[in-house]
Amino acid sequence: MPPKGGTTGTARRALPLLALSFLLFATPLPAQLPALAHAVTTAGAWTLPDTIRISWNNKSAEPAEALLREILPRPVAHTDRIPSLSLQIGSAAPGDESYILRVTDSGAVISAPSISGLRWGAQTLRQLIADADSGRVPAMEIRDEPRYPWRGVMLDVGRHFFPVADILRWIDIFARYKLNVFHWHLTDDQGWRLASAKYPRLTSVGGFRIEADGSRSGGFYTAADVRRVVAYAESRGITVVPEIEMPGHARAAIAAYPALGCTGKALPVPNGWGVFDDVLCPTEPTFKFLEGVLTEVLALFPSKYIHIGGDEVPKTRWQECTACLGVIAREKLGDNEGLQRWFTARIASWLKDHGRRMIGWDEILNGGAPDGAVVQAWQGSERIAVALKAGADVIASPSEWVYINRSAEELPLERILKFDPRAGSGDSPRILGGEAPLWTENVTSPVNVELMLFPRLSGFAEVMWRGPTDLAEFTPRLARELPRLAAAGIAVGPSDAALPSIVMSYDSALHALRATVANGIPGVAIRTTRKGRIRDVSEGALSLTDSGTMTLQLMRGTSRIRDARVVSLTNHLAAHKPVSLANPADVRYPGTGPFTLTDGATSVDFHDGLSNGWLGKDLDATIDLGKVTPLRTVALSLLEDVRSWIVYPTSVNVQLSDDGNSWRDGGTVSVNVPTKPEGRSTKVVMVTLPPKSAARWIRVVAKNAGALPSWHPGAGEMSWVFADEVIVR
Repeated sequence: MPPKGGTTGTARRALPLLALSFLLFATPLPAQLPALAHAVTTAGAWTLPDTIRISWNNKSAEPAEALLREILPRPVAHTDRIPSLSLQIGSAAPGDESYILRVTDSGAVISAPSISGLRWGAQTLRQLIADADSGRVPAMEIRDEPRYPWRGVMLDVGRHFFPVADILRWIDIFARYKLNVFHWHLTDDQGWRLASAKYPRLTSVGGFRIEADGSRSGGFYTAADVRRVVAYAESRGITVVPEIEMPGHARAAIAAYPALGCTGKALPVPNGWGVFDDVLCPTEPTFKFLEGVLTEVLALFPSKYIHIGGDEVPKTRWQECTACLGVIAREKLGDNEGLQRWFTARIASWLKDHGRRMIGWDEILNGGAPDGAVVQAWQGSERIAVALKAGADVIASPSEWVYINRSAEELPLERILKFDPRAGSGDSPRILGGEAPLWTENVTSPVNVELMLFPRLSGFAEVMWRGPTDLAEFTPRLARELPRLAAAGIAVGPSDAALPSIVMSYDSALHALRATVANGIPGVAIRTTRKGRIRDVSEGALSLTDSGTMTLQLMRGTSRIRDARVVSLTNHLAAHKPVSLANPADVRYPGTGPFTLTDGATSVDFHDGLSNGWLGKDLDATIDLGKVTPLRTVALSLLEDVRSWIVYPTSVNVQLSDDGNSWRDGGTVSVNVPTKPEGRSTKVVMVTLPPKSAARWIRVVAKNAGALPSWHPGAGEMSWVFADEVIVR
């Protein structure tokens, strides 16, 4: 903070000094977030009245009065007489979003060239009143304007759906920090969230998916929902920019209308993440569909800008498609990259004809972006310069700086505060500003959203409005805001650490699986559900010893954090017995420790921390039962997730020994599960032993499937084997 009686913002932006007639007093300057461009304190203070009476000089200022009625902590009334707060449109301030806020003994005046500036002045007044000591706001003059005209946040609702009520709460916080764009990512492979009167199956089919555990998840927004969000955002100075992904990330649309894909095959809405080969087929029926959808989009969203995605488009299906090859030949496009350029340009032209402007992720630069298109640069800061060189306007969203779906441990607040879209690119006016995306593959609830957004989004808002700063300067201002976020019901996550998570381990002394909370924050507990009985454990470890299936869910109050874990506990002859591995498991997948394959636990997801993984190697495990024991079967519990390079082994072999030196064959079972692009499952492979078998040592070998097939994104790379339990009976 500057010295008492000084000015704010001079270190990051030089502004003209105010008239020397201002007398400076030892009153602390407002610790606003984002920081003010320029402020100076003067003699006196405004004692807040019981009711703040507002007048304005132009009816176009009336929405600012309506906003103040909602956001100020005191009653607000309109007056045509002497006001305590005056709203003036038509000031000499330099920019559309600029404003001047003057506070004197008799009240306050906000003046601005437009309603936009008045709204930001209202948000500044909101913070000043929140900081008022004994209801007195120090006299001062503030001159403020943003560094960038585009200050956005993107929320992905395609991967996980979030209710309108929560979106409205978040929009209010976005406006508090003077963010002015809400980029609503409404469609993706895993869900289509925007209702369509013309194409109802987009939401009745594409809006829902069947999860790996058999449950159905999803949801969608009606036209009334959208109008409500758009109107609420507009009242706070925020433009809602919709994103309808095309031609990739469109599996939900293809699930609803299979003819949109190149194969015409009926496909489910995926329940896994990644990039899928099935994309929209660039045929006339597809363009008719897209124009129909976009016509409905334009009717709901007044935004000048419409985002069409355009990222991560595999060409696998196009290469095999007769219709696509025909378009390439007819339009002289050369190849499939040319086909995507043509696709994008056609949609951009249609939007232009309808008075809108297209935004696309930076893949639309490949081969040249369509005239007038805005590029959202995400694949690294260098893509900003590439877009500028192509003559495009740019929204800066480099993943290494502002992708706040990344853990705060990986992308801390301190780094975000140093983000500068103009670094290395000069002071180009084509850099519209920046946007912080929150992708939600692993963000499962409203509380989870908030823990990822805050406090880091406040740092992003700072650099968009005022410019880069350092953590030491920013922290005191943030500290004043955190109680207000809590009072608004916002969950605040860590600024430099990973979110809380459930960590599974095995206690060999107690012969029990243990679940503990890592990176805990106040109010977080593990909720266990077994046979309908619910129990919350907020401190210490939860021991899992009884057989049966249990659901573990990290909770904060009544809200979920992350996905639930489903753990099945099984008692069998090898449970809790020591295991030795000829090939150590990969250090990235240690499971629950040395007893992973005999801890009694199986799950449905390799992320659960209950399994071991081997990359390009066989699973080769030997278990010591402690004594010669009669045996009937040995089973290996396996996991498959083809999109994550995890495939089933080709076979499982069992060998038996009484002394650990001499071995006899117990049998081999071929797994015989074809590797398919959508493969994501679990399988127990059982080897039935010869009659009257008995042994002390059991050796299980699962043969790695080797290189991934030619159609896989990792073709030729080695595959993984994943297993979570050897079950002996």
